[in-house]
Amino acid sequence: MHKIALIRALVATACALPILAAGCKDEPIPLFDEEGTWVLSLFALEDGDPIGGFGSSLRQDKYMIFYDKDAKIVATAACNDSMGEQGLKTSQCDLPKEQGGYYCRCFNYEFDETAMTWTEFVPKGQPTPPEPSEEDVMNGVVPPEAGVQIALEEYSPDTYNDTYRYTPLPFGVFDSNGTTSQFIFQSRSVASFDVTGCREVCGIGAEPEM
Repeated sequence: MHKIALIRALVATACALPILAAGCKDEPIPLFDEEGTWVLSLFALEDGDPIGGFGSSLRQDKYMIFYDKDAKIVATAACNDSMGEQGLKTSQCDLPKEQGGYYCRCFNYEFDETAMTWTEFVPKGQPTPPEPSEEDVMNGVVPPEAGVQIALEEYSPDTYNDTYRYTPLPFGVFDSNGTTSQFIFQSRSVASFDVTGCREVCGIGAEPEM
């Protein structure tokens, strides 16, 4: 059993006992322990699309997020290529880290049970991220710098371990439309994210320049 699920079960059991119930209060317990690296494995970009993969092994394990719980920062890393493409269906992922192999975006975040709020900040020297159009905003897209709420749920627990669905991600992150796009992430080793350089960009482990 995942340790967060175990904590939930223990709290529920303790609060069911009459001698302890009086001292129990509702404490928000996150759905999972987010610390570390998570790799995008499956996704559906538009409402009604089936959950599917990248269509090429070149892009597998090349789109990642990294959480620093202490700093409350999440960094995203999208695989870049020599033509400037970062798309989940288009990037050839053929650039090394030293040549800008990953496009980084940075967010402060809050985690409350089964929802997160990501609020974008742009470190000094980083390109301005894509902004939703007026039409996008009219259709419900929240500008990433305003704080985007993300719904979270465990994904296919009978098949996968430590795998969660995010609906949606902020506009433009991994081609998200900002409203209905779904993304499935699986836990990986912390070191998996090192190749991206995005921890340094977002100031994880150091204060970012603003």
